Amino acid sequence: MWRICPNCGHRTDSYACEKDGGETRFIRTDTEFPGRLHQGDLLLEHYEVHDLIGVGGMGAVYRGQQRMTHQQVAIKVLWRDLAADPVEVRRFSREARAASLLSHPNSVRVFDFGADDRTGTLFIVMEFLVGQKLSDVLRSTPVLPPGRVVHIVTQVAKALEEAHRKGVVHRDLKPDNIFLQEIAGEKDFAKVLDFGLAKFIAGDFERDQLTRVGYVVGSPEYMAPEQASGGNVGPAADLYSLGVVLYECLTGNLPFDSNSTAEVLRMHILQGPPPLVAPSGEDLPPALVEVVLRCLAKDPSDRPASADALRIQLLQACDRRGLSVPRAPGPTREDRGAANRPRPPVGPSDAPPFAPADSGWGTLDDRLDPLPDADRAAPLLTPAARTRAVGRALAHSPWGLLILGVGIGMTIAAFWIAWR
Repeated sequence: MWRICPNCGHRTDSYACEKDGGETRFIRTDTEFPGRLHQGDLLLEHYEVHDLIGVGGMGAVYRGQQRMTHQQVAIKVLWRDLAADPVEVRRFSREARAASLLSHPNSVRVFDFGADDRTGTLFIVMEFLVGQKLSDVLRSTPVLPPGRVVHIVTQVAKALEEAHRKGVVHRDLKPDNIFLQEIAGEKDFAKVLDFGLAKFIAGDFERDQLTRVGYVVGSPEYMAPEQASGGNVGPAADLYSLGVVLYECLTGNLPFDSNSTAEVLRMHILQGPPPLVAPSGEDLPPALVEVVLRCLAKDPSDRPASADALRIQLLQACDRRGLSVPRAPGPTREDRGAANRPRPPVGPSDAPPFAPADSGWGTLDDRLDPLPDADRAAPLLTPAARTRAVGRALAHSPWGLLILGVGIGMTIAAFWIAWR
């Protein structure tokens, strides 16, 4: 937990300030420190600060309100000492720019960003979320049911699909950056948070990078091998991190863990993950295990072709085992055509395990977004088309041919009797 020096505002996990030797304090809602905002403070004359709700490495987060609309918002403020560092200011700005590019319901929304003219405070205004982080859920319940895990991760994959399509790689995906809400009675509606380490890989932002090749950023426990080695990081790195999240939620353990950060990075680069075993000893669905291991492949080209491909593979893995995956609230009809959209070519290891036509599963679209009962009851074929379909089905079955022959014979007999 963060501690702060009340004299200089330096943040540390030590009981003594490394800068002036003063005693540090835990940061609580009533802790005073340089640059702290207080209830009633105004930013840009629009946003009224209420209370401190959290702290992080880059800044403090306050609950606030938009004065004109009375909308509750979260206000993230950059630490005052970091505001003097051009690199940290650019990183803070990048988080705002990355999040502002995204509009998917499973990504946190950014409403405003700027610097207060009066105090010089840099801030980001975001939607105010009520719920808890996935990391908090895992602290109380280390192992989650496979159906619930897939429900959460497929939503995260939707958010990543939009981000990657717009040229944004998160680079710090972990349970602490996945927020779970209850919306309209539906639990575990996921939001992806904190694009502070995001990398722009397309557009005008591509040149605005704050890290160099060979420089490692992110959380070691969730880093892709290419990220851990300081190499070039693309969308596949986010899928690897999501694979680590899957592994942790299903087993209660990280695939690679050590007291040494360097050792954790070495494991990600060189060592294969341990077998996925639930603490209860119960076997995990083999199809789901296969998808997780595919995400954790060392070679980025061996991972799923895209976040959307991963989402579909996870849903199919649940279908194979008959696992129930809750549906997230909000419009999902767009998913019905997801499997039919053009996709990048995939290798054999990336090919999703589609069901054979006679498996009885129904169509892929039905499994991704089941039709309402009213839609199912609606006639899908005209009477003439239905007659032709029945005729074709009978013609391809031995019993059908027998029934068809008997029917024709009875029709001829009826005509003969009537003629006589």
